[in-house]
Amino acid sequence: MTQKEIRDRIKALPQKPGVYIFKDNLDEIIYIGKAKRLRSRVSSYFRQSNLSRNDKIKEIYLATKTIDFIVVPSEREAMFLEANLIYKHKPKYNVLLTDSHHYPYIRISNDEFPNITITRLKSSNNGEYFGPYTNVKLVRKLIELLQRIFKIRTCTYDLSKIKRECFLYHLKMCSAPCTGKITHKKYQKELSELRGFLNGETSNVREKLENRMYRLSDLLQFEEAKEIRDVLALFDELYDKQTVDVPQDYNADIITHSSGYIAVLRIRGGMLLGKLSFEFPGEQIQDFITQFYFSRKKEIPETIITDSLTGQNRKEFKDQFEYIGPPRNEREKRLISVAYENIEDEIGFRLNAIKTIKQAKELLGLRKIPESIDGIDISHTQGQYTVASVVVFDKGKPYKDSYRRYRITQLEKPNDFQAIETVIRRRYSKHRLPDLLFIDGGKPQLVAAKKALDYLDLDCEIVGIAKENEEIVFPDQRGKVTLPDDNPVKRLLIAVRNEAHRFAVHYHRVLREKRLRRSKLDDVPGIGPKRKKRLLKAFGSISEIKNASEEELYKIVKDRRALNNILDWIKKQSGGR
Repeated sequence: MTQKEIRDRIKALPQKPGVYIFKDNLDEIIYIGKAKRLRSRVSSYFRQSNLSRNDKIKEIYLATKTIDFIVVPSEREAMFLEANLIYKHKPKYNVLLTDSHHYPYIRISNDEFPNITITRLKSSNNGEYFGPYTNVKLVRKLIELLQRIFKIRTCTYDLSKIKRECFLYHLKMCSAPCTGKITHKKYQKELSELRGFLNGETSNVREKLENRMYRLSDLLQFEEAKEIRDVLALFDELYDKQTVDVPQDYNADIITHSSGYIAVLRIRGGMLLGKLSFEFPGEQIQDFITQFYFSRKKEIPETIITDSLTGQNRKEFKDQFEYIGPPRNEREKRLISVAYENIEDEIGFRLNAIKTIKQAKELLGLRKIPESIDGIDISHTQGQYTVASVVVFDKGKPYKDSYRRYRITQLEKPNDFQAIETVIRRRYSKHRLPDLLFIDGGKPQLVAAKKALDYLDLDCEIVGIAKENEEIVFPDQRGKVTLPDDNPVKRLLIAVRNEAHRFAVHYHRVLREKRLRRSKLDDVPGIGPKRKKRLLKAFGSISEIKNASEEELYKIVKDRRALNNILDWIKKQSGGR
């Protein structure tokens, strides 16, 4: 459709409740919205006054080539149809409800005996999600508490292949469904109570634990009573740090809206589990509620406290929540104030980040503002286990979901320059280039990166920090740039370098520890995990195994071929032929 045809299409829209659907030139859905009066709402996207002051509306306007619509009997039905269509199609511009951070969730899998895990990636068809939460440290503590109370498994193994309980069972942190230590019915009961706990029913759980502890103590079962006391101590430690000034049975989401940002405080069982911030430019808070809770299939609270909805808006949601509306007492007014402070902090951070990347363009002589920055670092120990990390910063903030790590196995001897070339070829033959590529190193490393990009026929601005004087360097003839330590541009580049280094070193450490855990016996043919375990248990160490007699070894392995393999291995280790 031409712009004239689109405008004619809009004039023909009915003034009835419904859902409108914008599509691009490939007939892909790019935006879905609801309206009380379709024609009036869709027309607003094409008014010059809105186009000039709202970047999102302007982008939608320029990308739209076709408009469809669905008429429904009421605005309430339009709201749920919009939510379902957004959930199904995930249009590009509806996804502009983007988290200002990338928050962790607790996931319950959909296996026969479900497990609980921490994830930052949310899928619609592979489990149940609780959250999002504020930080991963809190969630790890929470998972540990849940393990100790409910003993739900955290492993992701195929249970049909497990023959023996793991150490978590012996630590009383798993009920070992893998070996039939718990029935399916009992496991599901524990899982149901765990769900209730995550939904805020914490006081009931604590009371049950206390009663059980006292009962065991009266029966003189002091060891079991002490275990529950330790769980209660963990419970109280976690909640003392996170509790806000509300009763322990208080469950609500507190939502505020200001300057294109939304803040959500998530309170469950009197505990502040999340202070979340979202960009939501040019939209109304009722649209956020629809998209956040219904389009995204989020856990829906019983209560929402917000001072941003009109009485008419609240009526739309009255059947979905026990209460949705303004603060009902001084305590809820204070929570609203905390939510507004969260928005102010987020706006301040965002403005500083945007100011910094604009300064980076000027100070470093870049062609464009570096909204996206990739940082690359190489790590190895004397050439062993060479790995590379790629970290991603978006508008000055780390975007951890896009971090990647690479194992470099092609090198015959240690060579950081070849490693950089290798990872850049692998990375950017499949992924888009950032606005700025940061390499941890001096000019020679940057030249290697430029060589790899040239090989791919790609062009990207590259910078690094030379370690000697912490100067910013380039792969071309530009001179070095020296900035004071407190300069925000230098602090940003150092943050990228440190994050890339941390991520690379962590991966390298993981590989190294795997190697250390690997026994020398793993090289002996015919010696699997069980025989290895029996040998080490019988003799205590590799050196004692080497000193054992044939008869002693045979008593343990009980197999003549395996014995001969061990004897051959011992000869080689001793330098014999």
